[in-house]
Amino acid sequence: MIRHIIKLIWNRKRSLAWVFIEQVLVFGILLYCFINNVEALTKVFSKGNVNVKNIAYIELDTQDTFDLDKEEEDAYRNQFHQMVDRMKQWPTVEMISMNGNTPTVNFGRWDSITFKERRYAVSIRYCDANYSEMFSINLSEGRWFGNDADSETPSAVITQLLAENMGLTGSAIGQAIFYNGRTYRVTGVVAAFKDRTDKDLLPALFMPISPSADKNRYEYTVKFKPGKWDDFSKTFLTEFFRIFPRDKFKPTLFDIYKLDSQSTLFNVKMEAYIFAIPTAFLLIFAFMGTFGVVWMQSKKRMNELGLRIALGCTPARLQLTIILENLILTTFAMIPGLFVVANLYAFAPKGWEWIAAVVAAIVLMWLFAAFSAWYPARQAAKVQPVEALRANQ
Repeated sequence: MIRHIIKLIWNRKRSLAWVFIEQVLVFGILLYCFINNVEALTKVFSKGNVNVKNIAYIELDTQDTFDLDKEEEDAYRNQFHQMVDRMKQWPTVEMISMNGNTPTVNFGRWDSITFKERRYAVSIRYCDANYSEMFSINLSEGRWFGNDADSETPSAVITQLLAENMGLTGSAIGQAIFYNGRTYRVTGVVAAFKDRTDKDLLPALFMPISPSADKNRYEYTVKFKPGKWDDFSKTFLTEFFRIFPRDKFKPTLFDIYKLDSQSTLFNVKMEAYIFAIPTAFLLIFAFMGTFGVVWMQSKKRMNELGLRIALGCTPARLQLTIILENLILTTFAMIPGLFVVANLYAFAPKGWEWIAAVVAAIVLMWLFAAFSAWYPARQAAKVQPVEALRANQ
């Protein structure tokens, strides 16, 4: 039966050519959208996401202050750091971490490190001893470093991805890494780490932040007690404006806001909408076009269809034949789309998610083909042989 249907399609290849081209385009765009959305969702739900629940970000920026000389600016910044130290005693605060790159807020600075005379690109992360506990960063081996930034050989923590890039198949603990003229000793390996939930895993290097370094690059994250955000934020603002005169500081010179993991999904949602909306319209118009072609083809083939019924073909079998014609045509139309996408992705599926996206696109196209042919096929199967033969004499 399939062989017979393929022959029927070939005999009508000219009239079906534009339907074939339309379905090639629809499937190609659909497959591209599915793969990109699946990859984005895979990033969101993959390992390496940090926990930002009940965490607030605070920072003081004196770059836009007015009527302040360098000494005054340093004095105000020291006052801010002293205020943060006192915050550790507040009843609403559980923990405070000082760092230079808060996840979901500021990305790490990319640089290169040297390991065994070879250079590797890494995301540099300056942070303190509380950083891993603050963001629930899990280590696959070793331990997090302490506050030893000013020691002769300070500690450092690397991610598993960086360890793999460096070719460390065994334990990375105790390995020496050179960065910015200093030697760091690896004390731990982070299983996985990402800046944001919608980003890829990072080959990152975590180093202890130095209290003696330039304090202008410091950021703070505060873990407040559950349900105490309003109390904490109000207390912070009251204390801040008690210390810093409003005639010297603009309201925008400091940041305080609650971190929210949902906000990092914005790009993923926007990407999904960008792809989904035009794809939905494309499917609707393609459905209408295919529906119309199948309908017109059925009308033109009344003589053939009536003759089939007269020769003993049942209405159900005739309806199935018309639907299968469209399904087989759609299957052939998907081959160029698969070939193009395979070339774009270098014939290298990225796991079961990639395969699932391809399968989902194929199934949707088959459903699209079956539904667009179902009603015309149902109407064609109702033809009376005598009327069909008479109408085409």
